[in-house]
Amino acid sequence: MSLKTLLQNKLLQNIFSQGFVQLANYAVPLLVIPYVTRVLGPELFGSASFAQNMAGYATLLVHFGFDFSATQEISIHRDDRERLRQIFWNVVTFKFLLLIVSFAFLFAFSDNQHNVTLLFAAALLNVGCVFFPSWFLQGVEQIAKMSMFTLFVRVLGAVFVFLFVKTPSHVLLYLLILSLSNVIVGFVAFLYVIRKYRLTYCCPRNLFTCQSVKKGLPIFFNTFLVNCNVFVGVTFVGRLMTDYDVGIFSGAQKIMTAILMVISQPFLVALFPRMSRKFSENKQEGLSFMLKCLLLIALISGLASVAVYFLSPWAVNLMLGEKFVPSVSLLCLMAPLPLLYTIASTLTVQGLFGMQLQRYAPIVGLLVLFSNIFFCWLLIPFCGLKGAAFSWMLCQVVEILATTLFIVLNKKSVYL
Repeated sequence: MSLKTLLQNKLLQNIFSQGFVQLANYAVPLLVIPYVTRVLGPELFGSASFAQNMAGYATLLVHFGFDFSATQEISIHRDDRERLRQIFWNVVTFKFLLLIVSFAFLFAFSDNQHNVTLLFAAALLNVGCVFFPSWFLQGVEQIAKMSMFTLFVRVLGAVFVFLFVKTPSHVLLYLLILSLSNVIVGFVAFLYVIRKYRLTYCCPRNLFTCQSVKKGLPIFFNTFLVNCNVFVGVTFVGRLMTDYDVGIFSGAQKIMTAILMVISQPFLVALFPRMSRKFSENKQEGLSFMLKCLLLIALISGLASVAVYFLSPWAVNLMLGEKFVPSVSLLCLMAPLPLLYTIASTLTVQGLFGMQLQRYAPIVGLLVLFSNIFFCWLLIPFCGLKGAAFSWMLCQVVEILATTLFIVLNKKSVYL
């Protein structure tokens, strides 16, 4: 295959475009971390990170699973304009209702130990999640369209952080800038999609029984439960240890999370519409295509794990500063995560979701979440921050084993 043919390949274009989006989503904000950690220090950085961590639970609720269920519906009905309008406004309306529920959730579970103002400043990010139609653009395979929106606003947010966050007292302003940048990019992309695809308003119909919601419910349970594992460690550390410890752990975790998203999301999101069509057209070919993709993804993520191990001291010194030296050993310990996380995510998203086995997703999610909670409860009192890192990795192993089991058990039905 010639270079020109490769460059014109739609799937590769979407993978690179999604990689660009993830670079903007995670790598660009990560560039402000060296500045912010030095301005705020480990303790206030820990307070801000704990607020972001708690707001992250609400973010999972607002996303619901539409990045996969609605994407699949848009991909299948992309040539039916009226159906696209109905799906679009059903999803946006449902996400708005979830936003209201998420703020009620945060209000109910906030406590006096951590600054409630910081929590709600971080949670404003979810307003942008309601408007940003990433699921729609993924479904019509126009991922490159949203990459420019995302990059511009992320860079603008980073510039504002450098300009206005000057002292530890600006911790609230730091969170507001990050949240409002998401609101801006979400609203601009929302208006663009409505105009570009002529999605004039239509009253939502069968809101709680439409396919996007019905398919999204089991995906939501899985996604919520599995992704809670990113937050469980910080939650336990925040409850059992100090803000300083939260800052040290969060510093390593933010670096690792950026690496995981930049490596895994381009493949997961760009492949999913193609994978869904292949399974719907021919289940045997779909399974074969998924296994080939899994080998490539495992190779790339394995190389990333090796790089993380050797480059951890340099990364922590550059990104966090000398006050975060204890984060080096944590990041080295987390080195297997890129390999474990991408394999687990690929088996779940491309395997279970692509094969329309969403009914097993909540079971997998519960197994993974309960195992992480158990490991954190067991290990953190004895191993401290390293116990939280071990727990994060062990729950990925649980997800790999659980999804593999369900795929193997349902393999016969794929060939029928």
